[in-house]
Amino acid sequence: MSTPEPTRPRVLPAAPWVVVLAGVLVMIVLFALTTGYLTGGSRHSSGAPDPAWPFAPGTTPSSAASGDDAPSPARSSASGSHQPTSAADRQGGGDKEEESRATPTRTTASPPRSTTAAPKPPPQPPLTGRYRVLADYRDSFIAEVFIRNDGGSAQSWRVELRFRSEVHGLRAFWVEGAPRPSVDRDGSRYVFRSGAPLQGNRSDPLRFHLDRWGNGERPISCTVNGRPCEIR
Repeated sequence: MSTPEPTRPRVLPAAPWVVVLAGVLVMIVLFALTTGYLTGGSRHSSGAPDPAWPFAPGTTPSSAASGDDAPSPARSSASGSHQPTSAADRQGGGDKEEESRATPTRTTASPPRSTTAAPKPPPQPPLTGRYRVLADYRDSFIAEVFIRNDGGSAQSWRVELRFRSEVHGLRAFWVEGAPRPSVDRDGSRYVFRSGAPLQGNRSDPLRFHLDRWGNGERPISCTVNGRPCEIR
């Protein structure tokens, strides 16, 4: 018994027609779309109302608006500064400007500076001196110049004594209760200078022991800072 031959599908002869039918369908779809687009354009031009959209143009929310492109306060303030002003505002500003011009500016004058100089302190009264002999010996004597300061501040002193030729030597000199003074001698002339300034309302007793011949204990002259002393 012979084996029957298998039946082959007859699809291959029909493949060209499938391609043709697909192309026809594509053309029909394109034609329909083109016709609809032309029909819609004519309807829009004929005055038909536009379809209502849920958002007006330009108001569609987007993520970019909430990001970097969000208007900054500086931009909003700048845009607000260009708002048009009304005639009443311009007139009010002009009135304020005229009022500010009419109002005089008040200036506070500073008090004049005092040019009066500070009063000078009264001059110090000069030092005074009094000469007297305290002890008289056969060939020497001890004398004193009592120096007085009646002023309020301390002053240094300079005592100058001149004797006759009978007075020929200085044994000792001192100041009671004060630093020892210095002395310069030139023949019968003696100059004593204070070791410390004499305080106000105080006195210094300058004392000295001198050699002599005869009766020469009385000085020819005695001065304190150039002012004559009282000689007793």
